[in-house]
Amino acid sequence: MLQTGIEQSELFMEYAPLLEALGVTLVDISMVEHGPAVVITMIILTKEHEVSIAECSKVYKLVYPRLEMVLGERDIQLEVSTPGLQRSLRDYYEFSLYHGKRVRVYDTVQGQWVSGVIEDSDKNSLTLHSAQIGDDKEILESMTVDFSQIQKAKLDYRWEDNSHGN
Repeated sequence: MLQTGIEQSELFMEYAPLLEALGVTLVDISMVEHGPAVVITMIILTKEHEVSIAECSKVYKLVYPRLEMVLGERDIQLEVSTPGLQRSLRDYYEFSLYHGKRVRVYDTVQGQWVSGVIEDSDKNSLTLHSAQIGDDKEILESMTVDFSQIQKAKLDYRWEDNSHGN
């Protein structure tokens, strides 16, 4: 099931504003402690273009020294990466970041996967453009799915979406 609240987590509230100053949006952040080691994973996104290695490096160089100050002598492992082509979405917040991108959601009411391009999202639901339910050949102009009906969700990259007849 999807969650809500990533934006209210302490780590997210601390680092999201720093990254915004770089023109980078924080998608997700997690911290896992393994004895003396701490593993922090950050997923980032930019609005105008695909995230580059240079942007991942900038974020790393900004965040790592701050983590050293906070965590002291602990063994810190920081990973900064992009969402990837088929990222599993964990929080309702993420849908607002991917407007215009294709997504697949498992709709418990339909009992199958629904694929479409994110047209809009709010705190209660997701609206998909060019939605397709399961293997059905029919394409719906628009379809709204309540978040409470979504069991799983992931980005759904399709080559055809980027070909535009070239």
